[in-house]
Amino acid sequence: MVFASDSFLFLFLPVFLLAYALTPGAARNLVILAFSWLFYAWWRADFLPLIVSIAIWSWVTGLWIAKAQDEGRRRMAMLAGISWPLASLLWFKYANMMVATGQAVTASVWGWEDVLLPIGLSFFVFGAISYSMDVYRRTVPAEPSFVNYATYQSMFGHLVAGPVVRYKWVARRLKERTFQRAEFMFGVERFMFGFAQKVLIADTLAPLVDAGYSLAAPTTLDVALVVTAFGLQLFFDFVGYSAMAIGLGLMVGLKFPENFDNPYLATSVTEFWRRWHISLSSWLRDYLFIPLGGSRGKKLPAICLNLLITMGLGGLWHGASWTFLVWGLWHGCVLSWERIWKSLALPAPPRAIAHMLMLLCVLLGWMLFRAASWDEMGVMMQGLSGANGFGLSPALAVVFRPIIVLAYLLGIGLVYLPLLLRIDPAAPEPGHMLRAWSAPLLFLFAVFVLQGRTVVPFLYFQF
Repeated sequence: MVFASDSFLFLFLPVFLLAYALTPGAARNLVILAFSWLFYAWWRADFLPLIVSIAIWSWVTGLWIAKAQDEGRRRMAMLAGISWPLASLLWFKYANMMVATGQAVTASVWGWEDVLLPIGLSFFVFGAISYSMDVYRRTVPAEPSFVNYATYQSMFGHLVAGPVVRYKWVARRLKERTFQRAEFMFGVERFMFGFAQKVLIADTLAPLVDAGYSLAAPTTLDVALVVTAFGLQLFFDFVGYSAMAIGLGLMVGLKFPENFDNPYLATSVTEFWRRWHISLSSWLRDYLFIPLGGSRGKKLPAICLNLLITMGLGGLWHGASWTFLVWGLWHGCVLSWERIWKSLALPAPPRAIAHMLMLLCVLLGWMLFRAASWDEMGVMMQGLSGANGFGLSPALAVVFRPIIVLAYLLGIGLVYLPLLLRIDPAAPEPGHMLRAWSAPLLFLFAVFVLQGRTVVPFLYFQF
C-alpha cells in the first residue's frame, strides 16, 4: 500500500484516524503501532516478523546499554545493538549484489535464488542504529516502554521511505501529547500538497523518464530532457512523500524533521547536500563521517578520504549496485574538490555560474543514479556526446505529450519559485487562506487524475 492510492486514502487512513480519535490518550501509541504493522503487512505479511524482531532487539539492547556500568560493557552492548539491524540490511540488500559480482568475476552460474528486499528496511535500520548509538553516547535515555519505542520505529508515516527519524526528535511527544486542532489541520494541508506534488508532477513525468532510458540511440537533447525530467521526478516524488509523512505525523501529534530545503537552489554540491534529504545527510555526518574522523583538526587528505568513504557508503545505501557506489564516489569527489578549492583560497565563481555548475554535477550524478546498468549508462553518455545527433528524436517526441510538457515546466517553475519570491523582499508571502483553499483543490484534482492511472510506487521505496 502506498499513500497515493485509493486503498490508503479511502480505507486505511480514515479508519486509522477514527480509531485513534476514539482511543484514550494513554493507548494511542498502541493504535499507531498496530496500524503501522498492518500497513507493513499489507505489502508482505511474511516480512513483518523481521521488522518486529529488529524493534525488539534494539529496544532490549538499548536497555542493556543504559544499564551497563563500565565503558567496555557499554561499547559491547552498543555493538550488539547495531549488529542484528546491520546484519539484516547486509543480507537482504547486498547478498544479490555480491553473488552477481561473484558470478561475473568467475564467469559461472551459481545455484542462487534472489533475496527479496523488504521495503523501507534501510530507513528502519538507520533509525535502530541511531537509537543504539545515541543511548550509548548518552544523548538520549533508553526508552523503558516497548510500545513507545516500537511506535517510533514503525510509525507508518515514515516507515517505508523516511525521513530518517531519530528517537530524540520524537521522544517527548511519544510520552505525552495533546490534540491541537491547528496542528492537525496543518498536517492535513501538508499531506494534501505532498500528494499533489507526487501525482501531478512526479508521476506525470515518469513515462518520459522510462521512455528516455529505454531508447537505443538517444540524442543529446533526448538525454538532456530525460535527465532533467528525472531530476524533477525524483525531487517531487520524494518531497511529496516527505510532506505526506510530516503531515501524517502532525495529525497524531508527532513532529518529523523537514527533509528538503530547496536543494536545487544551492550554489555548490556541499550546500546541495545540506538541503537534500536532510535527515539522511545529517545521519551520514553524525554517525559515519564524524566517527571516521570528520574534518575538525584533520589535514585535507584525511578529510577528503573521509568524504569519499562516507559518500561511497551513502551511495551503496541508496541501492545495491556498483553504479550507486560510483554515484556516491562522484559526489564524494566533487565535495572533496570544493574543500580543496576553499582551502586554496581561490575566488568563488559568481552565484549564477556556481549554481549552474552545481546543477551540472548533480544532474550528471542523477544520470548514473537512474541507470539500471553500465550498458544503459553507456548509451546515455553516448547520446549526451552527440554521437546520435542533437535534436529531439521522433521516439521521444511521441512520449513528450502536452501534459508532460506542462508538468516539466511546472516542476521547473516550482523549483525556482522561492528564489523569485525573494527578489522583492517587500512582496507578501502567500497567505494562510490561499494555502487553505489551494490544498484541497489540488488534492481533489490529483485524486481525480489518479483514477485514470495505475499506482506508481515512491522511488525511495526501493532503497
